[in-house]
Amino acid sequence: MSLKFTLRSLLAAAMVTTSLSGAALAQDDRATLNYEGADLAAVARDVSLRTKRVFVIDPRLSGRVTIISPPGLSLTPDEVWEVFLSTLQVNGFAAVPIGDREYKIVPSSQAIKDGGANGAQTSGSATVTRVVPLRYVGAQTAAANLRGLVGDNAVVTPIVESNSLIIVDSAGNVDRVLDVLRRIDVDDSVVRTVALQNAAAIEVSNTLLEIIGGRGGEAGRRGAINVVAVDSSNSIILRGSAQEVQRLVPIIQELDAKGTGQIALDTVYLNHADAEEMVPIIQQLLDAGYGDVAGAPTPGQMRPSVAFHNPTNALIINAPPEMQRIIRSIVAKLDIRRPQVQIEAVVVEISNTTARELGVQYVTAGADVPFSTASFTGTSPNVISAAGAAYFLGEEANDASRTTVSRDSNGNIIETTEYDTNDPANAVAGQLVEAAISDLLSTNGFLIGGAGQLASGSVYGVLLSAIQSDGDSNVLSVPSVTVFDNETARLQVGQEIPIVTGQATGSDFQGGFRTVERKDVGNILEVTPQINAGNVVSLKIKLELSSIGAFTSLSDDIITNKSVIETVLAADDGQTLVMGGLIDNNQRFSEAKVPLLGDIPLVGNLFKGQNRSGEEKTLMVFIRPTILRDGYAADGVTARKYDYVQQQQKRQKLRNTGDLDDVMMNYLGSGEYVVPGTDGSVRPLDPEDDMPVTAPVEGQISGGGSN
Repeated sequence: MSLKFTLRSLLAAAMVTTSLSGAALAQDDRATLNYEGADLAAVARDVSLRTKRVFVIDPRLSGRVTIISPPGLSLTPDEVWEVFLSTLQVNGFAAVPIGDREYKIVPSSQAIKDGGANGAQTSGSATVTRVVPLRYVGAQTAAANLRGLVGDNAVVTPIVESNSLIIVDSAGNVDRVLDVLRRIDVDDSVVRTVALQNAAAIEVSNTLLEIIGGRGGEAGRRGAINVVAVDSSNSIILRGSAQEVQRLVPIIQELDAKGTGQIALDTVYLNHADAEEMVPIIQQLLDAGYGDVAGAPTPGQMRPSVAFHNPTNALIINAPPEMQRIIRSIVAKLDIRRPQVQIEAVVVEISNTTARELGVQYVTAGADVPFSTASFTGTSPNVISAAGAAYFLGEEANDASRTTVSRDSNGNIIETTEYDTNDPANAVAGQLVEAAISDLLSTNGFLIGGAGQLASGSVYGVLLSAIQSDGDSNVLSVPSVTVFDNETARLQVGQEIPIVTGQATGSDFQGGFRTVERKDVGNILEVTPQINAGNVVSLKIKLELSSIGAFTSLSDDIITNKSVIETVLAADDGQTLVMGGLIDNNQRFSEAKVPLLGDIPLVGNLFKGQNRSGEEKTLMVFIRPTILRDGYAADGVTARKYDYVQQQQKRQKLRNTGDLDDVMMNYLGSGEYVVPGTDGSVRPLDPEDDMPVTAPVEGQISGGGSN
């Protein structure tokens, strides 16, 4: 045992001595490599010290290494590393990187499987992996040609789907293989155009693509063929290898010879558009020759046509297959969900009116007094009728002979005053009394005065009238309507009133007739929206506000007040824009007086009357369009309107006239049922609960949720 131990110690010492002597140090960390029959593992430890790299050595690493350097030649650490990699390759090993400066030394076959990171090493002897995309040559063809250029342990794998290669080998071999690929991966395709006489280019193109199947691909790839249909010239463009192009040309010519454009029936069901409105558009294109290049009918053939079926909203197309595809393409672009636009108009009318009247009326008349009267205002009653009535009633009250006393069936005393209607004075007096009573019933404001008879028999009367009135009004109207894009909507809220437009009487004023026209009065909104780019809405709008005016004694005709705004404008989606308005301020003042007497200070007020009136009116109209492109936007607008009406109904406390929720539930259908809890809350109805017989709890609408 001691002899064996001694021999082992001697061999180890000799190995260490050889290793240290094989890598003699020079200045500046340079080294001279001289090994003769040195153990490969020992050389690896020496190189690790010189290059400051960490090695993980496979247990299978073994062998003797001889490295000879000329006298005086020293190597840098990087040069030592290159020599070591070549030494490993000669002995069937390789260094595979596992970090920045960490490597594992394994047999070359194992290194190929592990593979180096793409671009991780720059050494020509390091194992690298490259993925090489190919443009023209096929991946399988290139792999078969390259396998003879790589080492026994190298890997060349084709990827057909992406037409690329995976290459695993030493960096030097991979660079050499890439150079070869650059020489063979070149475009050798040809381009040829084949004009068609009968068939449609798109039809022939689709047929060719079905024939070549998997050989179609990117332009110029070897073994691939590209087929392009040119509708403008009704021709086919082929690009590929000369052999493939030459093979397809006779097929195209045969398909063109058989392209007789046979008529076929097809049905297209529309989802959004109206089939009846679509037919004139398609028929116009067919009549104008659209699709002549797509197989126009030859003499003796049926002319292409299109019809519609209203119950199913479908188009029935009678045309060649290629023309049917064109029509389908057009229909698909037109058969889309059209957006809607909600137009809301806000009409605000604010008015303020003031009026003031002040005047004095008097009358004197009698045998010894000349008749004199003054009236400066239109205030009732008239001083003449008032004074005459007062005088007449006073006279008749003193005339007892005209009064009779009687008793009714119950014994009550009844006094009856009778007048002699044949007396002209009594007839005139009666008219004065009636006029005075009528004036008093229609009198507004303050009135004070008196009338009577003087001792001389003269009659007098004096009236002082004063009135001041103020009126304010605030009218708010919000008409709104929702309509499809480029459609006209009309909203009318009001009434129809009869307007006499003509009349005629027959002979002896009998058999007459008159013509009457019904006229709309109220709020009328007529609008046509158009959605433009950038969600800008153009509006062609007409808004009319009309009402019945005050009646006048001068005419029996009906007077209507009317305000109309008709304009074309543009607004952004959801933008509130002022559409127009009017600010009107009218002030009127009038004064009537007796000349000279009315100008006397203070006393002159007894001989004049004044009338002052004013009216301020402000009318503004605002407009806001909202685009509704889908159901979500429409639901949001509807929920907002519904909530507003519901809140208004709650404020007005109109529960006795029917709750809006009840109407929605009972008329439109129930939503999610809820049942009341013990604490006053509500919860959804469980399947085990009994179906409630009453309407859902207040505030519940379809989709749940309470307000």
